[in-house]
Amino acid sequence: MNTMLRTHVLLCATALVLVACTTPPPPPPRPTGPADFGVYAYPFALKAVSADRVVYEVQRLPNKPLADQGFWQVALKERLVKTGYVVTREGAIESAGKKGYYIETMAPRGTTDYVYLVALFVQDQQITLVESAGALAAFEARRDAIFAAIKSGDATVAVAP
Repeated sequence: MNTMLRTHVLLCATALVLVACTTPPPPPPRPTGPADFGVYAYPFALKAVSADRVVYEVQRLPNKPLADQGFWQVALKERLVKTGYVVTREGAIESAGKKGYYIETMAPRGTTDYVYLVALFVQDQQITLVESAGALAAFEARRDAIFAAIKSGDATVAVAP
């Protein structure tokens, strides 16, 4: 009986050591948002806001209809222009090595001009959109932080919790 008890204790100790030694893989990286923004996550999206009300969002959408980056660049720009936005800047952008496109637009609302930025990354069956908007002065003050967040990889990491 003493041998049986010893064997049982040894098996339990071995099992505990094996369980303790196997750790689950780390979760995938998550978007962090721009510096000095309060970040809150929704399923399949990350949203952030600054103290001066500049908003930032990263979301994934299905690539439907299935099209390449060039198609979505033209479609996005045409849609924004047709709805009254004025294009102020546009060009290529990278997010952790992934090539994308960004467009900055402006539109008045009351007596204030607002900036609306969209960065677009097409990856096979999905599109990652990074959007940011705010009053012109506030947005310009945070523009570098917004672009730094995009370039650091916010558009390439997991968005779902």
